[in-house]
Amino acid sequence: MSIYGAINSATTGLDAQSKALENISGNVANSSTTGYKRLDTSFSDLVSSTGSRQAEQVSGTVIATSRATNYLSGDITSADRNTYMAINGPGYFLVTNRDGLNQETPESYYTRAGDFELDTERNLVNSAGYFLQGYPINPATGAVSDRAVPIQVSDAPMPAQPSTQINYQANLPSKPTTANYQKTDGAVNSQYVDLSVFSSPDPQSTLALNDDGSPTATLLTAESKLLPSNQFKPDSVLTLKVGQHDPEVFDIDANTTVQDLLDKLNGMHGVTAQINSSGEIEISSFETLTIDQAGTMPSSGSQLDMDFAPQPLATTGTYDPNVVTGDKADDFIQSSVAGGQETVYDENGTPVNVELRWALNAENKWSLFYNTNTKATGDEVAWKKVSDMSFDAAGRLTSPASGLVDIPDLEVNGVGMGDITFKFGLNDLTQYEDVIGGASNIGTSQDGFPSGKLQDVSVDAEGNVIGKYSNDKSQKLFKIPIATFAAEQELQRVDGAAFSETSTSGEPDFRNGGTIRAKALESSNADIAKEFSKLIITQQAYSANSKVLSTANQMLDSVLNIVR
Repeated sequence: MSIYGAINSATTGLDAQSKALENISGNVANSSTTGYKRLDTSFSDLVSSTGSRQAEQVSGTVIATSRATNYLSGDITSADRNTYMAINGPGYFLVTNRDGLNQETPESYYTRAGDFELDTERNLVNSAGYFLQGYPINPATGAVSDRAVPIQVSDAPMPAQPSTQINYQANLPSKPTTANYQKTDGAVNSQYVDLSVFSSPDPQSTLALNDDGSPTATLLTAESKLLPSNQFKPDSVLTLKVGQHDPEVFDIDANTTVQDLLDKLNGMHGVTAQINSSGEIEISSFETLTIDQAGTMPSSGSQLDMDFAPQPLATTGTYDPNVVTGDKADDFIQSSVAGGQETVYDENGTPVNVELRWALNAENKWSLFYNTNTKATGDEVAWKKVSDMSFDAAGRLTSPASGLVDIPDLEVNGVGMGDITFKFGLNDLTQYEDVIGGASNIGTSQDGFPSGKLQDVSVDAEGNVIGKYSNDKSQKLFKIPIATFAAEQELQRVDGAAFSETSTSGEPDFRNGGTIRAKALESSNADIAKEFSKLIITQQAYSANSKVLSTANQMLDSVLNIVR
C-alpha cells in the first residue's frame, strides 16, 4: 500500500502545482490590467486516518486552494483623463453591467478599475464594460440622494442664476481729485459734488442793513463794519448749517465787516452771497441752509432766522437728491470719482454692466450712485443713488452700520434686475488714508451667472463628479460611493477585474472607504518578478512530483518481475 500511497500523493502534488501554475499564469497575463488583484496559491496537506502512534502515521496528500489578495493595493499612477480615478485605501467602486442600466434596482458589482470614460450615452463606463454608480446631487440645494443610480451625465445647459448681491470693497480718499477739483486747482469746496446737478438755488435776502448809530442811517456796504448796525450787537453770534456739513459758528466783534460775513457764506458748499445797493445781503443755496442768530435783540426788532430749501430743477418738477438727470450727467461726472463696475445678470442670464461713482457730500460723508441709463437726455434719470455712507475720523464705516444696502428694482438701460443687495462690510469700505485721489483697491463680485453649456466632466478629491460649463462655473452632479466589506477575500471574482457580493463576504459598507485620487489609476498588484520566482518553484515542485511518480512505477515493475 505504501507504493500506491506514494503514487496517490505524487498525483495530488502534480494537480496542486498545476493549479498554482494556472494562478501564476493568470497573474502574469493580467500584470497590466487596471485594478487587477492577483490570486496566490495556498497548499494544505490531507492526512489519511492511520494509527494513533507517531510510528504508524504517514504523510498525506495535498490540496491547492486560491488565496485572494484584494487587500493589497496596486501602485497608483497619474493619468491624463479627468474621469480616471483610483481609490487610496480600502474599498471598491460600485458598478453595474449593461443590463443594470435598464433595471429599477441595478445589479451591483464592485471593482478597483477606475478607468471610467463617457460613452455615447454619456454614461461613465470602464474598459471592462462596467458602469459607475453614484448618488445624484441636487444642483439647487446640494443635497445628496441616498439611492445610488448609474451615473449618466446630462448635457443639458446650466440654467442662468440672477444676481441678488454685489460684494464691494474700496478705499475712498478724504479729498477726491474730481475733474472740478483739478481744473480749479483745488478751489474751496471743489472736492464736493456739484449741488446744481440736483437742485436750483433758493434765493433769499436779509433786511436792509444800515448804520444804526448814524444820524442819517447810512446803508452798509461790503467794506462797512457790522457794528453798530440795525441787525447786530456786540454779543451777536450766527450759527450756519448747510446740508450734511457740521454747523459753523460766526462770531461778530468790533472789527467784523460785511465782507467777512460774505466770505464766510461764500465759503460754504453750494452757498453764494452778496450785498446789493439797497443794503440787503442776497443769499442763495442749492442745499438746505439754516442761519440762526443769538445774542441781544437788535434794533431791527428781530434776529436772523433764515431757512433755505433746495428748489427743483424744473418749475413743474420736485426736488430729488437721489437722482441725476441726463442734462446734468456731465456736471455730476465732473464732480465725482469712478467707483468701478460690475456685470450682473437677470433671470434670463442677460449680462448688464453696473457702473458706479462716488460723490463727496461733506467731510467723511459720501454717496454712491449707479448709472441707470447710459443714454439719458433731458430730464430722463441717468444716475440713481445707492446709499449715503459715513465714516469716523479713523476712516471706518459707521453708516450704514450693517454694511448692507438693499436696492429695490435695480434697472440699467431698461433691463430690470430685481432687488439687489450691496454688501460693503464694515472692513471692506474704508477711508483710511488722508490723501488726495480717487477710489482705490476697488474689488467687486456678484452671485449671478449666465447659462452655460457642458464642456467637461471631471472628478474631485472628495469623490464628486463635477460638470464644468462654458460660463466658467462648475456644478457637483454625483457623489461616488466607496464600498468596503467585512470579509473582502470572500468576494466572488467575475470578469473584468470585478467582484460580486457573497453570503460570506458580508454586505457592503459605504461609510469607511478610502479616498479618491482624481486623474489616477491603480495598477495590477501582480509583480512580474515575484510571479517568475513562484514559477520556478512551481516548476521544480512539479518535476519532483513527476519523479516520485516515475520512481513508484519502477518499483511496481520490480515487484511484477519477481512473479515472472
